[in-house]
Amino acid sequence: MYPMEVVSYQNQMIPIRTNDPSQTGQARRRAVEIGKAMGFNKARLGELAIIVTEAANNIAAHAGAGEIVLAPWVFEGRAGMDVFALDRGPGIGDIDQAFEDGYSTAGTAGEGLGAMARLAESLQIYSAPNGGTALFARVLCEGNKPANELNPYGMGAISVPYPGELVCGDSWSMSHSEARTIYIVADGLGHGPLAAEASQEAIRIFQSIPEQSPERILMEIHNGLTHTRGAAIAVAEILHAKNIVNYVGVGNISAAIYTSGKTRNMVSMDGTVGHSVAKFQRWSYPWHTGKNGDKGSLLMMHSDGLTSRLRLEQYPGLASRHPALMTAILYRDFRRWNDDATILVSQGLPASGGEKR
Repeated sequence: MYPMEVVSYQNQMIPIRTNDPSQTGQARRRAVEIGKAMGFNKARLGELAIIVTEAANNIAAHAGAGEIVLAPWVFEGRAGMDVFALDRGPGIGDIDQAFEDGYSTAGTAGEGLGAMARLAESLQIYSAPNGGTALFARVLCEGNKPANELNPYGMGAISVPYPGELVCGDSWSMSHSEARTIYIVADGLGHGPLAAEASQEAIRIFQSIPEQSPERILMEIHNGLTHTRGAAIAVAEILHAKNIVNYVGVGNISAAIYTSGKTRNMVSMDGTVGHSVAKFQRWSYPWHTGKNGDKGSLLMMHSDGLTSRLRLEQYPGLASRHPALMTAILYRDFRRWNDDATILVSQGLPASGGEKR
């Protein structure tokens, strides 16, 4: 089993505004700082800096305000960073044209998106007229990988702290093998360091026993969190050959399966892991594995830092894009801003790489 790790920097969110160009520099410096600690070489750090700078400049020039989110991760020995640029501006009328070098609607050199596409292993944009733009760029520690290695996993996740907090009280992880993929989202009660202590201990226990059933994992976590303030936790296990999802949730973690244009919510039980849980109830749901270009089912899990009414159906064409881009859109549009916020979206199996646009 291969665990996916969120490195200790957690996700970093930097607001970008037209009237404060120093925020672009802040985003660039933070990305380079994290990349250096992760082992990015000097050349790759320079390319990462260009991607973040261009993404932030595009927000300032075309939308006036937005945010950059940096999401570092480690999986199967590879390290990388997902860069998200999110705004609610006027949108991009012709995305293909916007990628052409020399094209600009803001009086700039017009080389931003084209340069970013050449430097990132995967880059996608979703934009709607007067509905804003979301950009996702995946940057590996070592660039120029073969096509089948460009996207080490067909998923994306964003986890950010309560505004003003230095640590996030939410945590997530996953583990993948040929037969099954298993995910966890943990939301420590409240926010701040004590909430982070609970959620991170839940992840530590999960990563020590990912081969166990969802019920057993949650029971072990329950026993291990008695000295903490407790957490809401959900575990989802996809059994690929059987085409089912086994799900066990306690507390206010929301989870759903999206298949063929329809969203099906999964059931979590009341309680607080580590303190009071009446029952660890397993629920099983059908899962469709994609074939021949069909992405199949998508798993969505999020903490209550996002509203529970989110639906992919309201975004035409989004379900066919990379799950990380879906994660970015849903985070942007449904974050509540009064708590830590975590969301992950996954297609359950490795994604093909090199996707642009």
